Amino acid sequence: MNVLSRYLGGALIAFEFLTPLRLRRVQTYDDRVFAEALGWYPLAGLLIGAMLVVADRGLSQLLPPGPTAVLLVALLALASGGLHLDGVADTADGMAVQGDRAARLGVMSEGNTGPAGVMALVLVLLAEWAVLSSLPEPVRTSALLLGPVLARWSVVPVGVIFQPARPRGLGHAMQQGLWPVAAPLATVIAVGTAIALFGAPGLVLVLVAAVGAVILAGAAARMLDGVTGDVFGAGIEVAQVVVWMSLLAAANKGWIAPLLLS
Repeated sequence: MNVLSRYLGGALIAFEFLTPLRLRRVQTYDDRVFAEALGWYPLAGLLIGAMLVVADRGLSQLLPPGPTAVLLVALLALASGGLHLDGVADTADGMAVQGDRAARLGVMSEGNTGPAGVMALVLVLLAEWAVLSSLPEPVRTSALLLGPVLARWSVVPVGVIFQPARPRGLGHAMQQGLWPVAAPLATVIAVGTAIALFGAPGLVLVLVAAVGAVILAGAAARMLDGVTGDVFGAGIEVAQVVVWMSLLAAANKGWIAPLLLS
């Protein structure tokens, strides 16, 4: 029962880490317990997606697509506390450093956003705005739900494939907590949500999320000899954008249609 309670309690840890939601007083956890919570990351993504859907339904009655998308991007940033966007900026700044691995990791640890980080943030936010202002109505609701789910699941393939760049810290903790429960649990939630919303084509979207995050993480790992918490966060943002872009392209070609929501 203690083991079961620990894993179920991981859902609260995931919500409190990935969102500004605070259901309890601030607590500290050892690395293993904190990392095991990643099994519930897709569920936290589903909550964020549901918030986007509710906001979109209301805003679309008042505003045209462009301004609605701006507010959705802002809500998405607030819903994650800017956590993953910070990872985008820090990863870009670290990869832009003309130095060795230690210099790159040092820049990423400082947390000061430089020119490369600003450029990366602008590109990611612009991509989010572009796709959220363009998603057509038949797939829009399901897309808003699924994007955050698969993005947060993308931590799993990145953690499985790449070693941590540091002997401690968030990147190291994530990898230590993947097995035996967290990675399978996150995958079941992500794949189940994708299939429920889009049927078999949803499995392609799971693959798209993995490829997007892994390509980004692979580029960073070559320079850092591994991945960090910032790289995980950047991978989440990239996966989210590529899933939405893929859905937009597939919907425009008539290749995909939602099963449950439209």
